Amino acid sequence: MLENMLSEKEIDFNDLEKENFELGCEVARNMLATVLLSMDRSIAENRDKGKFRHKGYKATSLKTLMGEVGYRRAVYEETLESGEKACIYLLDEALKLSTFGKVTTNLVVRIAEAVSVSSFREAANSVSSMTGQNISHGGVWNVIQDMGEKLSEADEVKSRQAALNEGRGEKITEILFEEADGVWINMQGKYRPKKGRKCELKMAVAYDGWELESKGRYRLRNKVMVSGFEAPKEFQRKKEAAIAAVFNTDEINIRILNGDGSSWIKGGITDSDLHFQLDPFHKNREITRKVRDEGQREAIRRLLLEKRITDLFI
Repeated sequence: MLENMLSEKEIDFNDLEKENFELGCEVARNMLATVLLSMDRSIAENRDKGKFRHKGYKATSLKTLMGEVGYRRAVYEETLESGEKACIYLLDEALKLSTFGKVTTNLVVRIAEAVSVSSFREAANSVSSMTGQNISHGGVWNVIQDMGEKLSEADEVKSRQAALNEGRGEKITEILFEEADGVWINMQGKYRPKKGRKCELKMAVAYDGWELESKGRYRLRNKVMVSGFEAPKEFQRKKEAAIAAVFNTDEINIRILNGDGSSWIKGGITDSDLHFQLDPFHKNREITRKVRDEGQREAIRRLLLEKRITDLFI
């Protein structure tokens, strides 16, 4: 096709660019298939033949950034300690191959990035045009569901470890800062609640301080973020697991939680070392709601700003 285009009197650069991109993806797919075949042969020759018995080959394929790559790899039989026999693909083990269905992690990342800013249909069009892999909006939906299930499984493992004090991270801090808030989102289909149309997306972030990023600009240090539609108690388990995976919670003496006062945020305070405070916006809003006199409002805000807490009660 490229030769036909070059033989034409008028060449459209956009079409030429697309054609070269497709050819490049085709070359990359062939190269990857060749590399995988070579690796599989090398593994077959150098394996522990007494432990792994060759049982033939099985064809498979992977949906990659370059498009779908078909190849075959050897199947081996292994005897487990229990005496049972199991099939294993040593090539997959050597590559630490992690996929979502047959979709590679690199492609899943591109799909997730596209879905985060557009609909499933628009994401499918974007991914199909920017990679060598054609995917439908239904395929995008399936990938996102699969990714969500795996992330939920990983969160559950972390939650159990945290509950048993086994999920201790390596970051050391005496003070941990936390913030929590919720956003109400319209839901559709099976995710729509029985009453109303909206569900609250809960969000929390934890960090141990701030660090200078550029002049006048700071970023949160060792930031941990969690979000989800879970019930309050389950979300708290998820948050604690995420924190325990990063920070050594035994070394934390004080935890300061910032929020708007919602029951699910304050309801998570079960640790005596955790102290709740209203964030500045909601603190000022509550002053406006509860104090009618404008002069008194300003006096309260000024005393709080000057940290003259005792004078507030005079």
